[in-house]
Amino acid sequence: MNLQNFRIEKEPAPSTDWRVFGDIEDDNGNVLGTFGVDGTSVNVWWVQQDEQFQYQTVTQFANIMAQQIIGGDAE
Repeated sequence: MNLQNFRIEKEPAPSTDWRVFGDIEDDNGNVLGTFGVDGTSVNVWWVQQDEQFQYQTVTQFANIMAQQIIGGDAE
């Protein structure tokens, strides 16, 4: 999987959301999907995911948070 024309933009305040833009391609350059002309809202996408996916992702993210809290590098 490759991301082409990829960018991430922060929504203007007071929003805390981010938008992801670009195309999702296979290794042969075939477009498999897109984040859309207006991008995909991270917040809206997140709440549409099932609870198990959210739990697994938050578990991974907690390790990054822990490293930041103790002042280490997030790896």
